Amino acid sequence: MGSTTIAAIVSVLVGGGLAAASVVGLVNAQTGTPEESPVNVGNVSIEYGSN
Repeated sequence: MGSTTIAAIVSVLVGGGLAAASVVGLVNAQTGTPEESPVNVGNVSIEYGSN
């Protein structure tokens, strides 16, 4: 194996690890407890017709 092949494999592994960490963080943020979740379905903050 050449150094180019090894660099490509390492790059794929590092990129895959970063992508997996990002997806896990996003899923945890969206499905966490109400205190940790950015959106609360029971408390809608959009007030239609308030202008």
